[in-house]
Amino acid sequence: MATIDCRKNIAVFDFDGTVTSKDSFLDFIFKNKGYYKLIKGVFFLLPILLLNRLKIVSSHVAKERVFSYFYSGTEEKYFNDCCEKYSLECISEIVKKKALSRIDYHKRQNHELVIISASLENWIKPWAFRHGFKEVIATVPEIQNGIITGKFRTKNCKGKEKVRRFLAKYPQRDKYFLYVYGDSRGDWEMMQLADKAFFRRFE
Repeated sequence: MATIDCRKNIAVFDFDGTVTSKDSFLDFIFKNKGYYKLIKGVFFLLPILLLNRLKIVSSHVAKERVFSYFYSGTEEKYFNDCCEKYSLECISEIVKKKALSRIDYHKRQNHELVIISASLENWIKPWAFRHGFKEVIATVPEIQNGIITGKFRTKNCKGKEKVRRFLAKYPQRDKYFLYVYGDSRGDWEMMQLADKAFFRRFE
């Protein structure tokens, strides 16, 4: 007699490049700050971006420097309002149809949906919760006295950090069947954890 798998099912999606067609971090800055300020910032930050490209500076340091340039000193409430507006009004423009179809498939199967991303949770959560995701594990900005410091409270959520934070939320690995969807080197460790992994595909 065949055994019945009674484990719950969890479907984990990377966000940028997997669910979306472009990097939401840069897209958010562009939509929030405008083309001119984005280009001005890129020129100012070019040295750190090149050092990151050459792997002399980590992605965490480079990303934090970019975030600090644009948002250090911003009021938390204003930032979150901007994030919610972007999330609910703009993210749908960059979501892949095939990704949305696969998300709907897992919802119909009553699978638990999770996004795990190196982008900030502030603009992912409103869209994710509207589309049935139970959990968003992502990079978190540091706040002091209601003001964004420009630093991250968590490590940049990619690679091994994705696995560490996921297992902190879902520690009993033998209790669930895990689907993982990703598109880059930063997703490999999560995909190795999966029962069923999908790299740059949904079926």
